[in-house]
Amino acid sequence: MNSLPANNPEWLIKKIKKMGGTISFYDYMNFVLNDQNDGYYGSGKANLGSRGDYVTSPSMSDDFAFLLSKQIDEWLIQIKNILSIDEKLSVLEFGAGDGSLMSGILQYYIVNNKQILKNVSFIIVEPNKGMIRKQKQKLEKYLQLGFDIVWRSLDELGDRSFNGVILANEVLDALPVERIINSKGKLYRQGVSIDKDSGRLISKEIAMTNELKKSIAIAQENLNITIPPKDAPEGWTTEWHTDNKNWLKGVYKKINNGILLVIDYAKEAKRYYSLSNNNGTLISYKNQKIIENVFESPGNCDLTSHVCVEILINDSKTLGFETIGVVKQGEALLSLGLAERLFEIKNELKNDISKALSRREALLRLVDPICLGDFKWFIFSKFKNKKIKINSSCIR
Repeated sequence: MNSLPANNPEWLIKKIKKMGGTISFYDYMNFVLNDQNDGYYGSGKANLGSRGDYVTSPSMSDDFAFLLSKQIDEWLIQIKNILSIDEKLSVLEFGAGDGSLMSGILQYYIVNNKQILKNVSFIIVEPNKGMIRKQKQKLEKYLQLGFDIVWRSLDELGDRSFNGVILANEVLDALPVERIINSKGKLYRQGVSIDKDSGRLISKEIAMTNELKKSIAIAQENLNITIPPKDAPEGWTTEWHTDNKNWLKGVYKKINNGILLVIDYAKEAKRYYSLSNNNGTLISYKNQKIIENVFESPGNCDLTSHVCVEILINDSKTLGFETIGVVKQGEALLSLGLAERLFEIKNELKNDISKALSRREALLRLVDPICLGDFKWFIFSKFKNKKIKINSSCIR
């Protein structure tokens, strides 16, 4: 049992006690992120952008949405032409943050292809009411202009009713995960409890569930990985993403014909489940700083972990998705015209050097491998006619 310093608020203490005094790390992460009253996202406390707790690609640069919109536009045109669909196509965004990406997409169409706005609806699937308030505020001007923007739960969409493009930018990394610990030659789940003397959160080993054992066994068999790796030290720890496949399954059911783009932190299995990666990938963000102690200020910090490349692709394949490709964000944005965009900024802002340099720096951070350039773009498709092939400019 390992004691960890923590700010343990009363609302969380009550939840842990109500569930018997010990909860899984999965439940802990779900509470501190998604509790509708006190969670980081659920309550709307999440603060994105350069002056917030962390930056996302859309909050860092409007140019990200511009370049991504070029790819979305290409996909929508192909879907419309190939399928000869009379009804509206849709662009759906999961977990839209503060609304920056959707705002950028709408602005792109106003400037570059306003006609298409009559034939495309925009849907946001956001489970947290606090974030919906922020999104509606960000998108207020587009709502007033009468654009077809709606907020829906996934359940409200009919099965096989969706035609268009689905976006999930930094969504899967924020889904709750189990934490798996190697202890005395056995695997355990990490649990979270409260120290009776100090009142602080403590990490506690709890039994694996049969479902979790089965999930790991299937991944090891199909992907030729070993968990824990051979000669793993005592305390070797990793994350296990129990919700990703369920999320993919829910999305798959709703798509009739369309593209799913997942953009996220990701590692290959050989790096993810390695000896050197002995404490997983889970980190916390607050005030633009990484907080190694994931029990720090629960409900007031972001928690995030990388997804595993091969497991995500395998899960999508078993459900029926076709994998169009996987590409690093830096390469994708360069293929979509980032270099040309830099040149345009230079010409547009030649009389405002300070603003030009700021835009340039933000764009370069999007492709910098040690910043956001190493994000992975996973492009999946589902069409009733499986012979349909879609071109994607983001993949060279």
